[in-house]
Amino acid sequence: MIKKTILPNGIKIISEYMPNTYSATIMFWIDAGSGIEKLELNGISHFIEHMFFKGTINRSAQTIVQAIEDTGGSMNAFTEKEFTCCYARVLSDQTPVAVDILMDMIFNSLYSPADIEIERQVILEEIKMYEDTPDELVHDQFIKSFWNNHPLGQPVAGTLDTVKKISREDILQFIRDYYTPSNITISIAGNFDEENIISKISETAGQINLISKVKEIKIPEVTPVKTILKKDIEQTHICLGSKSISILDDDRYALAIIDVCLGGSMSSRLFQEIREKRGLVYSINTYEAIYRTAGIFGIYAGTNPSNVNEVIKLIWDEMEKIKVEGLRSDEFERAKTQIKGGLLIGLESTKYRAGRNGRSELYFNRLFSTEEICDAIDRVTQADIIRLSNQMFDKKAMGIAMICPKEYADKELILI
Repeated sequence: MIKKTILPNGIKIISEYMPNTYSATIMFWIDAGSGIEKLELNGISHFIEHMFFKGTINRSAQTIVQAIEDTGGSMNAFTEKEFTCCYARVLSDQTPVAVDILMDMIFNSLYSPADIEIERQVILEEIKMYEDTPDELVHDQFIKSFWNNHPLGQPVAGTLDTVKKISREDILQFIRDYYTPSNITISIAGNFDEENIISKISETAGQINLISKVKEIKIPEVTPVKTILKKDIEQTHICLGSKSISILDDDRYALAIIDVCLGGSMSSRLFQEIREKRGLVYSINTYEAIYRTAGIFGIYAGTNPSNVNEVIKLIWDEMEKIKVEGLRSDEFERAKTQIKGGLLIGLESTKYRAGRNGRSELYFNRLFSTEEICDAIDRVTQADIIRLSNQMFDKKAMGIAMICPKEYADKELILI
């Protein structure tokens, strides 16, 4: 059973008791990510996430990690376009310890000048690592050009220039503005004492009274352009995509089915047609990047530069087929079963449940039952698939980014 508790100061606690597990996962979600950053401060949310682990007024950096690892547990954090999350997974009897440490990290981190400078160098190296990984970099290149000059289009980690300029005062001000009770959701799933944990959170985090700054959220304007980046590499990495739907749209289930059938699995159309039948790629896949105000449906492929035109044509041919014919009945039903199966298998994991419950609360301000989600997937029709694919797969509205070997970058390789 899932329980929702709202503390007087606005912090939400979503707890799901799972008596047949040996562990619990605790996630602290902050409703602030790179999508609300000023362009000149791009990367500040990710910077703060790194600083969680650098020490608090109560614990050193080593003590934070060791206290969790000594129990056999683990902890980590991540930053996304719309959220930042810090979490731990521990044995059931260690749940109070993990909650105490996570609260300390979120609310009592020191952000010392010396540690900020050390972590700045770590993040700069992380950015350089991405820049040396073309199959990762091409996605950032695409979304940045597609949503030009909008925070959602900026890389989560920031750029070398912006990260170098972020100051301690910038960090503290961002925390004052957004690390406030109304922006915090704590999601816990597993075998733990609900009453004790909720009481513990209320005694500490429940006493914080700060008002959140109103977020300036604008709908990004789409600029479907072609961008080419030269690199000293062997393959050409392609990312093309189109305007999609918001995550709040009821069509999100139809989108998931299109994703699975077109390129989301090894049995998908693109994988079978372009890799298995023709051997033109090693990696090819589709993905959904959907947020509160906007979304992108993207396709990635890595191929020999001489095959770029053929690969793009084959991708477009498969999209056109779906626009006109919809999906074959067998793949349509398989996709529904695959999505529902992934949902049900995930329920065996405390981390999955804590993550699903937290995101659901943050995006929808409510929780969806497994039966409700499965019913919504089953209600998707072929008419929904055709309508949504025609809405998304407009050749004139599709953008493309490529990272090419230097000797090919100046040639005309693009069909769309």
